[in-house]
Amino acid sequence: MKTTKTSKTNTRPKIIFFAIALTYNLLLGIYLKDFLVLSPMLVTQYLLSALPTLFFVLKIRSTPMRAVVLIVLFFVMVISIVSSLSCRRLLPMLTFVVTAIEMMYFGIIDISSGKDKLLTKICILVLTAFIAALLFFSYNFVYRPEAPYLSNGRDTLWDTQTEELADEICAGCETDEEKVRAFYDWIVSNFEYDYDCYPLFQYFDVRKTLQTKQGICFDFSHLFAAFCRSQNIPCYAVDGTPYDRSKDPHTWNRVYFNGSWWDVDVTNDLSSTSDERSLYGFRELDGAFAPDKDYFITKIY
Repeated sequence: MKTTKTSKTNTRPKIIFFAIALTYNLLLGIYLKDFLVLSPMLVTQYLLSALPTLFFVLKIRSTPMRAVVLIVLFFVMVISIVSSLSCRRLLPMLTFVVTAIEMMYFGIIDISSGKDKLLTKICILVLTAFIAALLFFSYNFVYRPEAPYLSNGRDTLWDTQTEELADEICAGCETDEEKVRAFYDWIVSNFEYDYDCYPLFQYFDVRKTLQTKQGICFDFSHLFAAFCRSQNIPCYAVDGTPYDRSKDPHTWNRVYFNGSWWDVDVTNDLSSTSDERSLYGFRELDGAFAPDKDYFITKIY
């Protein structure tokens, strides 16, 4: 009887933590469903959040196997922080939260000891290998992305509704230039600068930007990039600091069409339109990484 009571006592916290992690990932999946269809990076982040939950299903008793689980969870937490900071995204931190919950259980609460079955060891190692592959992919996406000017899920992120809107805006356009100018005109005509916005952590929320029709340079440049990239038009966002320090840091775009890269400052032009000042328009460049005459470029992404 004592053994049975002890077994039930040890099982109850595991069920509670498993239920919390499972519910969390289900809700996260529902929230992200319109992004997951289009962003391999978010799929990776979501799997890094969901797969470690399977460790709860396994009856892990030995210290070595528990150590393996803790090491895996630690690296998932690290890549979540790295992705969040490097890509200016809050969503990877959601993976961090659920992983921290799981690490708390396996590192502090689960103090059982014994010998693991062979099948348990195999399942742990297979799951660990799969998670390691996801970690490698996530690292490459952050630091060595292929075609960053087309990627979805780093600083620039869009969902299915954004892509449908982009299709609607450029309906009837035959060339990339026509599509780019249609996106430019639509943003300039429909948005206003939010002078009351002073973000502590700057990131692009496409749903909020489209809903409020307000934002700052970071929002407008990434919305423009999202529209262009959704149509397979290469587009970078560019961060810059003014040489004379008389202005604030700024973000604008570099877009590719008609065989050339072009500077375009949507934020400047939507503000200039309302103030009846001259527009920046489109200015041809020697290349995507050409220097700017007014700003020291700190990042092109």
